[in-house]
Amino acid sequence: MDIKLNIPTKIHNKYTYLLNRFKNLEWSGPAWYRVKTDKDGFPNEWKIVHFHPLNLGSHAATEWEAKDLATILKETYALMPSLKKAYIGLIHSHNTMGAFLSTTDTNTIQDMAPEEGFYGSLVVASAGKALYAFGFGYKDQYKVRHCFEADESDINILIPGLKPLNEWVSEADFIEKNKPVPVYGQQTSLLNGVKNEWNKTPEKSVPIDTLSNSPIAFFKKRDELLSKLSATQKKKTEFILNKWDAAEMSDIECERQLELVKLSSTQISILMNWNLETDNFGYNYGGNYDY
Repeated sequence: MDIKLNIPTKIHNKYTYLLNRFKNLEWSGPAWYRVKTDKDGFPNEWKIVHFHPLNLGSHAATEWEAKDLATILKETYALMPSLKKAYIGLIHSHNTMGAFLSTTDTNTIQDMAPEEGFYGSLVVASAGKALYAFGFGYKDQYKVRHCFEADESDINILIPGLKPLNEWVSEADFIEKNKPVPVYGQQTSLLNGVKNEWNKTPEKSVPIDTLSNSPIAFFKKRDELLSKLSATQKKKTEFILNKWDAAEMSDIECERQLELVKLSSTQISILMNWNLETDNFGYNYGGNYDY
């Protein structure tokens, strides 16, 4: 079963910045995901829309607790209220050892599976056999917990850019300043602690900006859509997209601004390149919410 994960430009740039800044230390934090489901309600396409690093760990582990999440939730939802309808999950790094779902990762995905909905977990790395790994968990009608893992080939990065946002730098400064004493040993849950296998020899580095999508195709679609807008809509939309392309505006804020220009969810999907390789736009937030 194919399970796709789309990683927008800003998300890719943000975690790449953290990977480059903390080359030998692992970090983790909550992540928010949108989900597209099939006719039976099973998720077949995901999009990570936001994450917030909460902990800078050691060479082999990173951990954070529910109380750490509580400290940033109120402000996060005040700034991005649409995240209240997204599924909350996890993101953490493996840095140069390569990305994979360890036994601890899959156990955590199952442990954190909600009564309704899904729990996603993304692992990212700057080198190794794989640069990202993704899985999600859920409970079936009999309350049995399941964990599914996406193939690396089904994880799409949507046209990376260059410039880090100031908020990324501030978040990285904070976890670096508040870095706890490293904790080693077996952990049972990524909410209470992430334990990664560090007994493997790092593989040869792989360029992190390797892509399968074509920027030319993306901008061609964007230009075609812009040409169909009214003069006023086009002017306002181009102004918003220029700020977004220059990494001066987050994905969430860009979407909000485009909505104010009275663009449809499909138009926003095309302009922001939610999924370049298919025409399946219009993601849902968690559950049956329309975007």
